[in-house]
Amino acid sequence: MRLVIALLALVMLAGCANKFDLSGSDWKKPSTMYQDVTYDEMECVRAAREAGWTPDVYIGGIADVVRFTIEERQRDGAFHRCMIAKGYQPSGS
Repeated sequence: MRLVIALLALVMLAGCANKFDLSGSDWKKPSTMYQDVTYDEMECVRAAREAGWTPDVYIGGIADVVRFTIEERQRDGAFHRCMIAKGYQPSGS
């Protein structure tokens, strides 16, 4: 039981942090200033926020850990697709 509570607390804390680096250095596009990259990143973060959704099953425990992981992967994919659609490529740094 303690393990489940610890895992849930870890997932909840991780969900509170914005894992996207919005410094403008993770993506590149020719002739684009950092401010423009950061602005586009913010737009994609907003769009990705809506992409990560799964039904709440009210079970809790490990089911929520799995559900949160799926939602995070959906958000990551939506963010990446959004940036690619805007003409950016990952900088690799």
